[in-house]
Amino acid sequence: MPYLETRDLPIYYESHGQGPALVFAHGAGGNAAIWFNQIARFSPNYQVIAFDHRCFGRTGVPAAPLTVHDFRDDLLALLDQLDIEQAHLVGQSMGGFTALRTTLDVPDRVASLTMSATGGGIYNPNPSEAFRKMTSSEDAKGVLETMSAKSSQNPALMQLYTSINNFNVNFSWSRLATLLGPDDVIQVEELASIATSTLFIAGAEDPLFPPDLLASYAPHFQQANIEIVQYSGHSPYFEQPNEFNQLLEQHIAGGS
Repeated sequence: MPYLETRDLPIYYESHGQGPALVFAHGAGGNAAIWFNQIARFSPNYQVIAFDHRCFGRTGVPAAPLTVHDFRDDLLALLDQLDIEQAHLVGQSMGGFTALRTTLDVPDRVASLTMSATGGGIYNPNPSEAFRKMTSSEDAKGVLETMSAKSSQNPALMQLYTSINNFNVNFSWSRLATLLGPDDVIQVEELASIATSTLFIAGAEDPLFPPDLLASYAPHFQQANIEIVQYSGHSPYFEQPNEFNQLLEQHIAGGS
C-alpha cells in the first residue's frame, strides 16, 4: 500500500488511472474507500487520487492537535510526491476544509474546486442543530442520520456506509475539535480572492449544510455555482453517485 512520508507520520493514499489529476478528500464519516463510485467512473480518463486524512482509515494519529493547515500541507506534499503541478480538488464535508484552504492559499495548484455538502470551514455563526448535535457526539455513525429518507430505506446502502466507516478505528469528534481554531476559520471576505472555478453540490435533504447555506456562500467567490441533488442528504457522492458524477464531470471539463 502506498504511503506519503510527512514530517511526522505516513499518509495513506491511492492513485488510479492516468490523465489530468483529480483528488478526492473525504469527510469525517469516510476515508479513501468511500470514493469507490468516483474512482470507477473517472479513472479511465483521469489520474484519480484518494487519501486517508490524519486520524482516519490507514493513516495514523499525529502527536500534535489537528489543524486544517496540516490537511493542506499533506495534500500539497502528496501532489509534490506524485509530480502533479495542478489538480482538480473535490472535498466532501470535512474534506472541503482541506480543499478550500488549499485553493485559498495556493490557487495555482488547483484546476477546479468542488465542494460537496460542505461549507469548507467558512465562518458560520449559526450552525444547524443537526450539526451541533452530531459534533457533540463521539460516534461518527451519526452521519447515517443525515442521509435522505430514500437512502435510509436502503439497508444494503446503509450497511456499506457503516462498514467503510468502521475502518476509522482512531476516529473521535474530539480529535476534530481543533480544526476550526482562529487560524483555520475562513472569513467570508477572504473568498473574493478565489478565482478558481468552484461548484457547490448540495444534498436537498442535508441537515448539516443545507442548500440555502451553501447557496449563500457562492456569490462571494469570483466564479461559483451550486447544484442541488434530490433524494440526497449529507452524502450526495454516495447516495446519488450517478448524478453527482455527472455534475462533477461537467464541472471539471469546464475547469480543465
